[in-house]
Amino acid sequence: MNMIQYNRRRYSSLLNIMTPTILTAEEAKSRVLQMLEKNPFVSFATFGETYPDVRVLLVAANDDTDALWFATETKSAKIPQLHKNPKAALYGYDMESMKEFRLFGTVELLADSAARQKIWRDEFVQHFPGGVDCPTMIVLRFNTDHGIYDHYGKESGKF
Repeated sequence: MNMIQYNRRRYSSLLNIMTPTILTAEEAKSRVLQMLEKNPFVSFATFGETYPDVRVLLVAANDDTDALWFATETKSAKIPQLHKNPKAALYGYDMESMKEFRLFGTVELLADSAARQKIWRDEFVQHFPGGVDCPTMIVLRFNTDHGIYDHYGKESGKF
């Protein structure tokens, strides 16, 4: 028996433990939604001038994993970045369970009453003192193109 055969035999049980279960697209989406229920804050990445620009935002509402909604200020650096390039990425992580997800898509900038009503939370008044119709608030609708869910070494899936 050569060294490669020996190591394969010796570590085969360990490799089987680390082979994750592959989830269906619907199962992976469900896991992402469970993570968002537990922690609705995500890292939101846009294209900056020379590097990616990342910040943490609260997911104010969601349409399954197809669209995630956020509130931000009209003077935010995100706004010109998204006008220039509407592509963005979201990242969520749960340190306790070592679960993570990445979503990739495009962002729409909305200021209509229906979008504002959809995402409004009373605690937003701290940032938007004019309430749901505050002129400095703009709604970001992240439209998911595809996503990846991973629970380190246990299960993973794409959608």
